[in-house]
Amino acid sequence: MPSLESTLAAAKDKFASGDYKGAIADAQALPAKAKEVIAAAEAKKMELTASWSSLSEGLPKMVEAIKIRVDILSQAKKLPENLTAENLAAAKGNLAEVTDGWAKAQESFKAGDWGAAVASANALKEKAVKALELLGLPVPAAAKP
Repeated sequence: MPSLESTLAAAKDKFASGDYKGAIADAQALPAKAKEVIAAAEAKKMELTASWSSLSEGLPKMVEAIKIRVDILSQAKKLPENLTAENLAAAKGNLAEVTDGWAKAQESFKAGDWGAAVASANALKEKAVKALELLGLPVPAAAKP
């Protein structure tokens, strides 16, 4: 099935070459093709919005758990046996990246760039999961791949 762009191009070509009957026939197919594009765009928007809703619900909770754990461990005189200073530093770095990145992802979503926002949030989720693992905290089931 030809796409909206190819159908439009064919109609223009036929019109330019004087095939008005063919141009009209192609042009009459454009509204149906435009409706297909609109339906596909709306479906993608709903998919991205659902993904965003899930991410915007779970990611801040993970960040808060990481922040609390990092704050506690940063004040501790001695780290637990299962945690190295390097892992704590890496978790702090991931926390900073996720916090900064989350604000940018939210701006992208508000600006209507849903695809970029969801892609960014998914990358941030991976960093948050890594931080949870470094700190020995449980990873929520919804965040597991």
